[in-house]
Formats: sequence, C-alpha cells, structure tokens
Amino acid sequence: MSELSKSENEIYSLRKEKEENIKSSNLESFTTSFKNSTNINLLHQNHSNIEDGAKTDISVSVRGRILGIRSFGKLTFLDLSDETGKIQLVSTKGLLSEELQEYLSNIDVGDIAGASGNVMKTKKGELSIELKNFVLLTKSFRNFPEKWHGLKDKETRFRQRYLDFVVNDSARNSIKTRFKVLQLIRIFMTSENFLEVETPTLQPKAGGAIARPFLTHHNAMGIDMYLRIAPELYLKRLVIGGFEKVFELGKVFRNEGIDLTHSPEFTMMESYEAYTDVNGVMNMVENMCKYIIENLDSGYEVKYAGKTADFNFPWERKSMFELVSKKFSVEISHDSNLDDIKTKFEETHNITTESKTIGEFVFELFENHIEHEILNPLFVTDYPKEVSPFARENKEKQGITERFELFAFGSELANGFSELIDPRDQEERLKTQALKKAEGDEEAHVQDEDYIEALEYGLPPTGGLGFGVDRFVMMLTNNESIREVIAFPHIKPEN
Repeated sequence: MSELSKSENEIYSLRKEKEENIKSSNLESFTTSFKNSTNINLLHQNHSNIEDGAKTDISVSVRGRILGIRSFGKLTFLDLSDETGKIQLVSTKGLLSEELQEYLSNIDVGDIAGASGNVMKTKKGELSIELKNFVLLTKSFRNFPEKWHGLKDKETRFRQRYLDFVVNDSARNSIKTRFKVLQLIRIFMTSENFLEVETPTLQPKAGGAIARPFLTHHNAMGIDMYLRIAPELYLKRLVIGGFEKVFELGKVFRNEGIDLTHSPEFTMMESYEAYTDVNGVMNMVENMCKYIIENLDSGYEVKYAGKTADFNFPWERKSMFELVSKKFSVEISHDSNLDDIKTKFEETHNITTESKTIGEFVFELFENHIEHEILNPLFVTDYPKEVSPFARENKEKQGITERFELFAFGSELANGFSELIDPRDQEERLKTQALKKAEGDEEAHVQDEDYIEALEYGLPPTGGLGFGVDRFVMMLTNNESIREVIAFPHIKPEN
C-alpha cells in the first residue's frame, strides 16, 4: 500500500471501522458474486414513461459503484453507477428495518454494492429505485474524488486512470470507443478474408520503418535486441511463406519525442495482401474506415481540435507533386530540372534547400508547407523513392514510388504502398539507409541481410498498409492529446 497522508490515514481507519461494522452485521455482505441484475441503461430505456412521482411494483436488482450519498431527514439518496449508466437509490426511514438502516450508515462513496427494490420516479422526474435490500460487495478505503480540475489534476488523472474512468464519463467513453474501433477493425479485416497473425515484438534488428528503436539485451542469447518499430518485415515473410492476406493489430515502439500526437508506445494495424497494388490498398482502407464510422454511428461530420472536417466518402486522392505545384504556383514534376526549380523557388518564394534530388525537395516542401494544412481526409500519392525504402518504383515516373499516406486534420493516419519485391533494388536502398545511419542518422533503416535472403525466394506482387489506430480514435472522439485515447499512457514517475 502506498504511503498515506494524515487525513488519508484518518479516512482509511474510519472506513476500516465501517467495514468491521458491516462484517458484524447479520445481513449478507461481501458475497463472491451478484447475479441476475439489470443494466442501468436498460432500466432507463424500459421505464422512461413512468409518470413523475409515481411508484410501481416492478422489482429490479442493480449492481455497481456508489458515486454519491445525500441525506435529507427521513430520505437518503445513493447514486449507483455501472458500466452502462447511473441510477438513484432511495432509502426511506421507516420502510427499512433498523438493521438495514444501520447497515447503510456504514456505506461510503466509492463502495461497490448490489441493491434491489421497486422502480419509481421522483416528483422531479428522476427514475429511481425504492430500496428494499442492499448488499456491500467491496469496501472502498480511500476518499473518492467527485471530479478533476486543473493541470495538476490532469496529471493525476493519468496516474490514477482507474479513478478517471469512474468519475469522468468523457474519458470512459473515449476509451470505450477505442476498444470498439479495435473490434470493428478485426471484424472488417476478417470479413475481407484477412488472417490475423502475430509476429515478434522483440527483434534482432529494428526494421520495417524509419524510426529510433528501444534497445534491450537478451541475457541468455548474449545479444542486443529491439522492441519492434513495425511488424512489416515479418508480415512480408509470411506472404513469402504462402499466407496471401494477413494483418496484425498490436503495439509498436519508437524511442522518440512525446507530444500531443506521438507516444513511444502506440497501436498499429498492418496488413499485407498478395496480388494487389497501392490502389487496392487505398480502396481497402477507405472501405474499412467507412465500416468503422457507420458502425459507431458517429456521422461523417468530424469535429477535432476546434475544426470540422467532412469524412464523407469517397476520399480524394492527389499527387504530392500536384499539391506542391498548386501551393507555390510552380509547375514541378518527377522529371523537372532540380537547378531550375531551386532557382524559381529562391526567386519567387525565398525558399532555399540542401536537397540533392527533385524528390527530396518536393517532399521537404510538402512536409513543411502543406501537410499541416490538410483538413478533410486525403490520400497523398507519388512519394519520392528517397523517403520510401520499401515501396515499388512507378514504371512510368522514375524516382517516384507507388506509395500513399492518408492525412486528415494535418496528421498522418495511414501509410501504404505497392511493396518492393526486387531483392537487388531492396538491397541497394537499404545500403543507402545504412550509410545514413553510419553518418549519425539514428532513425535511418538498418541493413537486413536476412530479409534480402527471404526476398530472393520470391515475394508476390503485394500491397501493404500501416494504419494508426490512436490518431483515428483521437479524431473520432475529439481528443487533441493521444494520452486521452490510451487507457494507461506513459507518464514520468512523480519522484
């Protein structure tokens, strides 16, 4: 048990005393189960038409946590909450036995209990239960908060997330939506004949993405290992092995900065489908998102970070080069002359660059000047080869890959492409990445000879996807901080 302050000690001691009083009572308490109760939300649905002030002979049982206690002379009101909602219990002196009345005097906010009685409505129109029987199931020994205020308490909310879920409907609903989204992704992908699989979380090489990994050491094997930054390379090994449609929904880890939209541990859905390309992947992502939104019944008008976006389908698809050309009123394509373009941008926009290729420059312009302005969902296509080490090159546009990223509200939601299947091309790109790493780029990709060897056995034409679950849920729940949509986000220790 953590250290208690003086006031907390007094509360703890008082509640322990009340627990002993309950135990010494002849009435039932601390049962190992409480069955045959009704969800509170269902009670509200079934009995909303009862007239104000009316009592019924409809007997019901409920269970949950006591979140409020108010006494007014002969009447005591207890607010009881379960996973589905809240209802008021009404205790009237004279209608209950003295023993039960004494029993109730030992109940505190935070206690978990079962109760039964008749459905009624107060004169003010609040659906309630006229208490007939009550059983304490679990005693709460700490003072329960009513609500959270201010930045300090915001930190407390994340440290004691279980309390946050009890007293904060918004926090609980956001996490419930998150878990529902995970469930809907699985249902959709399975309905599309994808097989859910598992790949290693601990990997000898941190591959499949350009990011800085977490390093650990495997004592028995005597080698350094990494928490995965992506499951990509193992999922593609499964496709090589004959699994034609696979997906994995799970955690990935990147040892990078923490801000409103980045967490070192986050949830990705990655999928790989043999015999399809980048266009097939975009279609699949769009259908999946449509399925999720329709089943959440959240509507296509999405409010997030003080802005409103139209998530109606179909979603637009635009080339990165088209977006840059339109933004700066300078026609630029994959085969433009770099020196000419540099001169134009320096003269007309006072923009200079150290980029060595036209692709690098266009990507730099997109990242710095366009990405954050995207509001409605948009598939951005035609990514340069230099920033796409695993994407297949477009046969008609040298230096451009068959890759997209999905953006909304200025944030990336998904990344997908026609997978690079040529082992020699892949080897050369990874060598280029390895040189960057040797020069000090901690986020550059590692050389992976084992994956190259696997490619040499033959990867069929394949479309791959990485989908960021956390950010999608942030948008659907209008939460600007990624910590709000993670049940137990990372936070620095207090001491």
